[in-house]
Amino acid sequence: MRIAIIDIGTNSTRMLIADVESAEVKPLLKTGKVTRLGQGVKRSGYILKESMERTVEVLKEFKDLIDNYRVEKTVAVTTEAARVAKNADRFLEEVGKLGIELKILSDKEEAELVYIANVHAFKPKVRAMTVDLGGGSTEIAYGEEENLIYYESLKFGVVVLLESFIKSDPPSSDDIASLESFIKDKLLSFGKNVDVSYPFEVYGVGGTITSVVAMEEGMTVYDTKKVHGYNVTYELIIKWYEKVVSLTVEDRKRIVGLEAGRADVIVPGLAFFKVFCEVFGVSNVTVSELGLLYGLALKEARECQKG
Repeated sequence: MRIAIIDIGTNSTRMLIADVESAEVKPLLKTGKVTRLGQGVKRSGYILKESMERTVEVLKEFKDLIDNYRVEKTVAVTTEAARVAKNADRFLEEVGKLGIELKILSDKEEAELVYIANVHAFKPKVRAMTVDLGGGSTEIAYGEEENLIYYESLKFGVVVLLESFIKSDPPSSDDIASLESFIKDKLLSFGKNVDVSYPFEVYGVGGTITSVVAMEEGMTVYDTKKVHGYNVTYELIIKWYEKVVSLTVEDRKRIVGLEAGRADVIVPGLAFFKVFCEVFGVSNVTVSELGLLYGLALKEARECQKG
């Protein structure tokens, strides 16, 4: 069966078209754009009209691709911005006018889908932790094989961190100190519920960690195959963090490999991974392209196999 999976996140809107059979996913097309649905939601409690319009325009483009690929089933979800927005129903209605039924995913569903997708693909011989740094929330899941031991949805992502802590351009030392202190407190709280005395692999998901690879490799054209499975060390995170922190947003836009729409949020994103590595004593993160899109596709594939 040919399916389309759409994930409308706080920062970006993405789609995967794939064939699913025998409980496996065979990707045909993956695309996405920064639409910033969650811009200002944390502060106002509402999805802005222009944010809805930006997202709907991208969904119209996706709809054409769905028709061209003769997709048999479309699954569309949205996450943290819609979970907290008081006018989320209005957004669901606007998307519904395109003939797309949109579901607001719970944070547990989001964390579990990403975790299972990565364990299924990488098959770690030790415990695993997935870190899905989004725009409005961050899902961290920890487990053994496909059994989730603990998960938490931290109620901040790169957009929320940007709007809450980065007051100047480039960021001041005070901005950075406050940002890192906040992240550290939240991660230490999460860490109390996880026994990290066991060895574990870390899989990083989302635009921040994939951007590290794209910048390091100087990608003028994004190469999914090269990004997926890339070993990003703590030293590499520090290298790029120190570089982007010293630049203005406009200067960051000139970095080869960094999508222009991520030029502002790359600072809080790299701050998160820097602090994460320090809190958990992690020396490297395996970059994964298997985020929520793939997790939902895998779920559909397994359901198809059941009949």
